[in-house]
Amino acid sequence: MNYLMIILIALAVILLSKFLFHVDGSKLIALIINAVIGFAILWLINYTGLVSIPLNIITSLVVGILGLPGVVLLIILALLGVI
Repeated sequence: MNYLMIILIALAVILLSKFLFHVDGSKLIALIINAVIGFAILWLINYTGLVSIPLNIITSLVVGILGLPGVVLLIILALLGVI
């Protein structure tokens, strides 16, 4: 799955949450910025080879929703051998 598809899925989840939970516009922008930063850091970590984190729908949703804390969570899980 390429990075563009993963980012589009994450943005769709964020926009859907805006309509379902009536999230304010400023909070939505903060979520999008957090998700983009999270995907950039995930790409950088996979590119450098420090930790190998598979890119699938679950990891994309974790990074898309949680952003940077999601990347930290995935790194910890990868170091523990869970993923």
